[in-house]
Amino acid sequence: MKVYITARFKGEENRAEIEALCAAVKAADMEDFCFVRDVESYKKTFDDPRDLWKRARLEIEACDALLIDLSDAPSGGRVLEAGIAYALGLPIFVVVKSGVPYKECYRGIATALITYERYDDIIVPLKSCLPYTVRKKC
Repeated sequence: MKVYITARFKGEENRAEIEALCAAVKAADMEDFCFVRDVESYKKTFDDPRDLWKRARLEIEACDALLIDLSDAPSGGRVLEAGIAYALGLPIFVVVKSGVPYKECYRGIATALITYERYDDIIVPLKSCLPYTVRKKC
């Protein structure tokens, strides 16, 4: 299962966090794909936002699921990526740091909602999602 991972990117400030999230997905026996890492190489690559979203949509379509980290109240890009995945009928794994508030609307699109203290905490719950389809909940 190839998982499109979306999390806030703040430059070098949180690159290690993104790498740790991707590593957790990989440790759950899933193939990890992260747009900021795998397409943009951690830098702005697209001058035209239409080109960016065309490419993002193609990459989401090429994946089997989407994982979104809500731990910092996402807006903009991650919300659009989740909307694209939802419209495509892909499973959506929502992860959020324990104690961090998030909008309830994400429960409506979540195939699984996983809380964590450290990214390693999501490995076992993600593994339980492997045999599921979009119509089943983990």
